Parts: sequence; C-alpha cells; structure tokens
Amino acid sequence: MKKGWQWPVLITAALLFTVGANVVMFVAAGGDPNGTVVEPDYYRKAVDWDRTMARRAASDRLAWSSSVTLGAAVDGRRDLRLALRDATGAPVRDANVTVTLIHNLQASTPLQAALTAREDAYAAVMDAARSGQWEVRVEARRGTERYTTSARVEAP
Repeated sequence: MKKGWQWPVLITAALLFTVGANVVMFVAAGGDPNGTVVEPDYYRKAVDWDRTMARRAASDRLAWSSSVTLGAAVDGRRDLRLALRDATGAPVRDANVTVTLIHNLQASTPLQAALTAREDAYAAVMDAARSGQWEVRVEARRGTERYTTSARVEAP
C-alpha cells in the first residue's frame, strides 16, 4: 500500500460525519412544532407596516396605560388580570378587551381570550398552565378609541 493513503479516507470520513450530524439536527429541529415558529401572516403585517405604525401612534395619543398579571396555576388554569387606565389615571370602563398570550416555549400555540369587566379591571381565566415568560398582546376598543400594547409577564 502507498504511503499517505489514510489522509483521503480520514478527510472523507470527517466530511461524512459533518453531513450526518447536520441531517440529525435538521430532523430534530423539524420535529419540534415550536422550532420553526414565525409570526402568523407576517407578510401582510409587513405590507401594512405604515398602517400599524399609525394605529400605534393613535394608541399612544390616548395615553392609556395597562398592567397585566397572571395568577398562580390551579388545575392547569390561571387568572389573567388587566388594569387599564386612561390619561388621568381613572379606570377605563366599557371597553371590549381581547388578549393574546404567547409562551416563549410554546409559540406555536397562542391563547386568545375576550376579557370581562370587573370592578376596576378586566379579567379572564386562561388555560395557561406553564409557568415562565409570557408575551401578552392587548387590544382594547371603546367607541372609536383603540388601544394596543404588549408586555412580557412572568407567571409563577
């Protein structure tokens, strides 16, 4: 046998190992429903970016503020409470409020709910058993007024 024959074999083996490892990682990532999550209808949102920014500016002009809390999970459900205040600090009443909850580890399954008015806040019971970071997207409408915001909330 010729001297140095092992180098082409070793280089070929290293390349085959690299390709095999990449295939394994690709299959593992493709099997996770949260591994390839993208924003729903992201193309339409990109096309409507100017309209989105105009809505956000109108929402900012309202000068409303919100505070979201998630209670402790009981039997796989937890209370969501949203305190919504106007520019003077008074509670916003008679609004139609909806929320979308997205957990960082389960982004492929967002939760949505319409909140009901309580004494000084809006509330709902959500099927949100997982603790950790949640993104809460809020939309409140009262007459022609529209308020949108999002927040990160830590669930116990």
